[in-house]
Amino acid sequence: MGLIVPKLSSALVVLDEHFYQKSQNILCPLNWWRFGDHLAAHFDKFTLFVPMSDGPCPGNAQPVNVKHLKICGRFFFQQNEDYYCRIWTRRRQLLAAAGEIFSEHELIILRTPSPVALLLARLAWNMDKPTMLFVAGNILTATSYADARGLKAKVARLFARRLRRMELTIARQSKMVAAWGEELLPIFRRVNPQTILAAAPIISEEHICERQDTCGHPTVRIVRVARILPNKGLEYLLKAVAELRRRGRDVKLDVAGGEDETAYKEGLLALTRQLGIAEHVKFHGQVEFGPVLFDLYRHADIHVVSSVSEGLPRCIVEGRAFGLPTIATNVGGIPTVVKHQKDGILISPRNSEQIVEAVERIIDDCSLRQKIIQEGYKLARLESVEFQAARLAGLMAKALGGQPLGEAANDLHLL
Repeated sequence: MGLIVPKLSSALVVLDEHFYQKSQNILCPLNWWRFGDHLAAHFDKFTLFVPMSDGPCPGNAQPVNVKHLKICGRFFFQQNEDYYCRIWTRRRQLLAAAGEIFSEHELIILRTPSPVALLLARLAWNMDKPTMLFVAGNILTATSYADARGLKAKVARLFARRLRRMELTIARQSKMVAAWGEELLPIFRRVNPQTILAAAPIISEEHICERQDTCGHPTVRIVRVARILPNKGLEYLLKAVAELRRRGRDVKLDVAGGEDETAYKEGLLALTRQLGIAEHVKFHGQVEFGPVLFDLYRHADIHVVSSVSEGLPRCIVEGRAFGLPTIATNVGGIPTVVKHQKDGILISPRNSEQIVEAVERIIDDCSLRQKIIQEGYKLARLESVEFQAARLAGLMAKALGGQPLGEAANDLHLL
């Protein structure tokens, strides 16, 4: 887009996504590094400090190919409880490794939620290194135990509150806070007025595939791209598909995403059989960012985001880039990027009937459907990885210079 952003010096991101070293290759099952590589283009030096394992890696791990950033490993842990069990014997080693690599960078960025963030933030402060905080989502609502009962759920909620207190402690002493979700802005602005709204898409301008319309065939294909987790609300989408078919709508559903909880996935499969829609729903499993995923978007007619809790899901801008009208729940950071009846349709979470009504409206109202598609294309360009990385780098430069961040702090579409 020809965006001009001042070149920054050096930064390191403490990131808790798992990486795996295999011979000369590094693999990762998640995707933040893709956004990080575009952000790194605005720095002279940019490093990810990540848990690194040389052991078995999950089947959905993909090669990490970067142009601008460096990846440095630290001790590996699978879950938060694993971290707390191992930190007592690894603390000195972790702090020594962190101190050495921190000394090579001018800015330390802590990405949360993360159990290690406060420990390493304090190390940075002791070294007189400025910090920034990237809050990737709302830990209090993202846990699958947010509304559950029982001892395990209670412990999970207590742990989530502990992580939130850690985030606020870091925010108070940081040059800037970047929050992935509008609902987080008032929480963090209470302790740091230099808090901005941020997004980390991985879709590029070169991926945008324009079409004028969808729903032009007798069968309407709905796509859902998400990990198979309880907070993604897939059971409500399945019930909506069953009701749509009962009403005579020839709809099919494609679900793309790896599973973290086998019991939940099995429950969803059982539900498709119970509802009589098993032959009309396909679970594709983990689909990597690339041609196969793009084909799913390209052959779909409607994109439904059925989550009961969310941060700022990347799939929204991905769907828009492929010309899909979006239906999404009014949770987390979603209302930040979806405006009702302008560039999508917002619905309540846990509400199959509203999904049904929104899908029928998209199918039947050609002018609304085409309006949403065209508005989506406009936003896809402003929500591309190139634009958002440049926007974030520009705001970081201002914050490091002590400048107020202004209206761009609230609007993902302003530099």
